[in-house]
Amino acid sequence: MMDTEEHKTPTQNPEYRDSEKRWGPKLFWVMLLVILVFFWWLLIYSHGIETKHG
Repeated sequence: MMDTEEHKTPTQNPEYRDSEKRWGPKLFWVMLLVILVFFWWLLIYSHGIETKHG
Protein backbone atom coordinates (compact mmCIF):
# COMPACT_ATOMS: atom_id res chain seq x y z
CA MET A 1 0.00 0.00 0.00
CA MET A 2 1.49 3.32 -1.06
CA ASP A 3 1.40 6.30 1.27
CA THR A 4 0.20 9.22 -0.84
CA GLU A 5 0.09 12.87 0.17
CA GLU A 6 -3.65 12.70 0.95
CA HIS A 7 -3.26 9.82 3.40
CA LYS A 8 -0.41 11.20 5.47
CA THR A 9 -1.09 12.07 9.08
CA PRO A 10 -0.61 15.74 10.06
CA THR A 11 2.72 15.03 11.78
CA GLN A 12 4.11 13.33 8.64
CA ASN A 13 3.16 16.27 6.42
CA PRO A 14 6.11 18.73 6.31
CA GLU A 15 3.86 21.72 5.55
CA TYR A 16 1.87 21.06 8.75
CA ARG A 17 5.03 20.84 10.85
CA ASP A 18 6.35 24.12 9.42
CA SER A 19 3.11 25.95 10.24
CA GLU A 20 3.24 24.51 13.76
CA LYS A 21 6.70 26.00 14.26
CA ARG A 22 5.50 29.43 13.15
CA TRP A 23 2.60 29.93 15.57
CA GLY A 24 4.08 28.22 18.64
CA PRO A 25 6.51 31.00 19.66
CA LYS A 26 3.91 33.67 18.89
CA LEU A 27 1.40 31.93 21.14
CA PHE A 28 4.01 31.76 23.93
CA TRP A 29 4.75 35.50 23.79
CA VAL A 30 1.07 36.46 23.61
CA MET A 31 0.21 34.31 26.62
CA LEU A 32 3.19 35.67 28.56
CA LEU A 33 2.03 39.22 27.84
CA VAL A 34 -1.54 38.39 28.92
CA ILE A 35 -0.29 36.87 32.19
CA LEU A 36 1.97 39.86 32.92
CA VAL A 37 -0.82 42.36 32.22
CA PHE A 38 -3.18 40.39 34.46
CA PHE A 39 -0.74 40.40 37.40
CA TRP A 40 0.05 44.08 36.81
CA TRP A 41 -3.67 44.83 37.06
CA LEU A 42 -4.14 42.56 40.08
CA LEU A 43 -1.22 43.80 42.17
CA ILE A 44 -0.42 47.33 41.03
CA TYR A 45 -3.41 48.95 39.34
CA SER A 46 -5.96 47.66 41.86
CA HIS A 47 -3.65 48.66 44.77
CA GLY A 48 -2.77 45.16 45.81
CA ILE A 49 -4.68 42.38 47.49
CA GLU A 50 -6.66 43.36 50.58
CA THR A 51 -7.34 40.77 53.28
CA LYS A 52 -10.31 42.56 54.88
CA HIS A 53 -13.50 43.52 53.09
CA GLY A 54 -15.22 46.52 54.23
